[in-house]
Amino acid sequence: MNRKTIFALAIILIPLIASASWCALTYNVAPQPGASLKVMTYNIHEGFGANNRLDLEAVLATIQPWNPDILVLQEVDMGVVMTGWVDQARWLAQRLNMYLAPITDTESTWQGDVILSKYPIINYEELILPSSEETDTLLKATIDVGTDTVTVFGVHFTVMSPASRLQQATLAFPYIDAVSGLKIWAGDFNIDAYTTNATDQGILTNILSRFNDTFDIVPGGSRYGNCTSTSWDPTERIDYVFVSNGITVDEHRVVSSLASDHLPVMATLQLPSATFASNRIFGSEGIVVNCQDEEIKRVVCSIKG
Repeated sequence: MNRKTIFALAIILIPLIASASWCALTYNVAPQPGASLKVMTYNIHEGFGANNRLDLEAVLATIQPWNPDILVLQEVDMGVVMTGWVDQARWLAQRLNMYLAPITDTESTWQGDVILSKYPIINYEELILPSSEETDTLLKATIDVGTDTVTVFGVHFTVMSPASRLQQATLAFPYIDAVSGLKIWAGDFNIDAYTTNATDQGILTNILSRFNDTFDIVPGGSRYGNCTSTSWDPTERIDYVFVSNGITVDEHRVVSSLASDHLPVMATLQLPSATFASNRIFGSEGIVVNCQDEEIKRVVCSIKG
């Protein structure tokens, strides 16, 4: 075997070996039970920030201060050349010390959905969501939070068109309806909460017939009502945390960050068998996204107290 052949094989095998070694990493997850359940959803744009530079550390630095118990991620690369062969799902799970539920059918999707949890993931599976324009996924994870079992769904509906989103939602609804008990549905739905498109409005209406929008039901009417896309000029609210009846919402917020083209959404929840020490209302120091001055953005993205 000549040197050129050896070199070529090394180029091919080294990333594979590194990836396999990474997959073999083990770590202990030690959840800290509390009176609340903090859920964050975040489209991380494969680790590319607003400056279009790959920086997974910036994504990590955005997530860590909020210490979510459950983290629902979209656009996560798992060992592809464009993002340096890094398995971003396992990298984040290890750095955040959380259990991992990734999609497994990576051949059907360009970027993956991931659910991370401080609490044990009993099982997980994904539903492939094809459409006439693009294929995406709905990820389901059953999580044992100690006092309850919660089913968490993570989704990334297509950005291509309302018609394609309707195709995907039509597949998702019966799959979700078949699950009983406490449910959380979070992700990048690519449907603006303030859309005037009749098809997208219909999808949202169907979602809200099954779930409550955490943005709308914070006790006392104190709402951190911000858009989530784009991160540097937020004009649309397309990232959501929805919860089923029986789950109380204590807080809803949008976190300011330029680590992706989306902003994370954070909801603090109370399960039926859990108790809050108090209803904490956070201030706006560095956490509330300031929208631009145009009238429509003031209406849509203003803080409502």
